[in-house]
Order: sequence, then C-alpha cells, then structure tokens
Amino acid sequence: MTQTTFVRLRALGASFLLVLSLGACGQRATALPPAPTAALAANIGITSEIIERSTAGAPRAGELAPDFSYTMADGSAIKLSDLRGRPVIVNFWATWCLPCREEMPALDRALRDHPELVVLAINRNETVEAINRFSGEVVLSFPLIANIRGDIGDRYGVNTLPQTYFINQDGIVHDHHIGTLDAAQIVEKVEAMR
Repeated sequence: MTQTTFVRLRALGASFLLVLSLGACGQRATALPPAPTAALAANIGITSEIIERSTAGAPRAGELAPDFSYTMADGSAIKLSDLRGRPVIVNFWATWCLPCREEMPALDRALRDHPELVVLAINRNETVEAINRFSGEVVLSFPLIANIRGDIGDRYGVNTLPQTYFINQDGIVHDHHIGTLDAAQIVEKVEAMR
C-alpha cells in the first residue's frame, strides 16, 4: 500500500467516524427523567410533561405561552399556567453553555429586584445529575428544571442557547430573546411587561 493510499484511507475512515458521531448527536434520549429524590438540590425540578403539544412552531409575541408542568424535589407539581398573575421569565440553558452560565447571575439579580417575577431555567437535554453538580457551583434563587427529553425547548423553538421568553401576567409571550442577556436588558424587558 502506498503512502498516498494510506492517507486517503485514513481520511475516509475519519470522515466515516465523523458522520457516525454527528448522527448520534442528533438522537434524543427517550428515557423518562427519574423521579425527584431527597438527594437533589431543593431548587432542581423535573419536567413532567408539556401540556400544549401544538406543532404550530415557536410561540410569538402576543400568543399564549405553551403550558408545561414540572415537579420540584419536595414533590410539589407546578404548571406554567399556575403562575398566571405574575410575570415569568422562561430561560433555556445548559451546563456546558458558557453564555448561559454567564447570564444566570443577572437573572438572579432581576428576581431579587422584582419579587413579583418568576424565573424558570429550563435545562436542555441534560441529566438531573449534571444539573445537580452545576447547582452546587452557583447560588440561585430560581429553580433549575431538568427537561431531559427536550420537548419543552422543542415546543418553544429552541435550537440555540441561551434563549429567553418573557411571559406577562396573563400568560402571553411578551418578548423572546436569543443569546445572552445582561442585567440592564433583563430589567428593561421585565419593566416593559408591566
């Protein structure tokens, strides 16, 4: 075998492995998330279901936010629609996403400055264990919600992280932001919902 043939075969093999690995990345875990346990941090929730299953695409400003439910470690089950009467920030994030990590303190500050606000951080496709490890690194006053199946992000049209929806007290999407938010942007968007 000539060196040129060997190099071509090696490149072909590497390309084949790349195609296989990319195909595997697109597959979703189908296992249901584990039930909450006492070992979980108190601020980690696990999604139960997405209640609104419409395939009309990502919700737009002026539309009703798709409903979903989650269960906290203490066993309390909450639906997004249960939070009507209060403005809600729904933030999609992942532990591996550096911009997501960078905006978390700004979200926490907004929550402290606006006690009527609710912040829900929906993790995109990671295990409860990964989220639990992350929660040990930061102090946040809002729940980190595991959505292992990723169905909430799918319903909200999330294909890049971070993404944030601002939902007014009537459950209507007020604004949608793709990318990192700083504290001033968050305050501006929260105050615009009033």
